[in-house]
Amino acid sequence: MLVAFLAGPAISQAASGFGPIEIRLVAQEPRGGPTAVVAGDDRKLEVEPETLLGPSDFVSVSQVEWVEGKPGFNVVLTPAGAEKYERISTENVGRTLAIIVDGKILMTPKILDPVRAQGFLLTLNTEPEAQALAAKVRQVVAPN
Repeated sequence: MLVAFLAGPAISQAASGFGPIEIRLVAQEPRGGPTAVVAGDDRKLEVEPETLLGPSDFVSVSQVEWVEGKPGFNVVLTPAGAEKYERISTENVGRTLAIIVDGKILMTPKILDPVRAQGFLLTLNTEPEAQALAAKVRQVVAPN
C-alpha cells in the first residue's frame, strides 16, 4: 500500500533538471544530489538523480473528485509504467518517493508494501488547486 497526501498550494514554474511530471526516490542520506522544493512549505529535499517514472509512463488524468474530505484526481499509468511502479515499490519498501510536478515535490509518500496498481491519487487542499494541477498534468500526460 502506498500512502500519499499533499498539503500545499499548486505548482508554479518548472525547476531545471526535472521533467514536467516524474517520480524519484528521496535520498536517504545527503550526497549533494538534486534538490527540489516541497510545495506548500518551501523546504528542500534531496532526491536521487534517477527518474523512476516520467511523462511517457503516464497515460491519463481523471476528473477531480472528493476523496476522504480532500479534492484529488487519479493519474493513470501505461501498462509498462504500472510494471515499473510495481518493481520500484517492491524493491524500495520503507523508502520515500518524491512525486514531482513542474520541479516541485507535491507528495512524499512512504512505500509501505509493494504496489500493484495502474496509477495513483494526487490530493490537494482546495478544489481550485486540484483543478489547476489536474489541468496542468493533463497537458503533459495527454497533450492531444
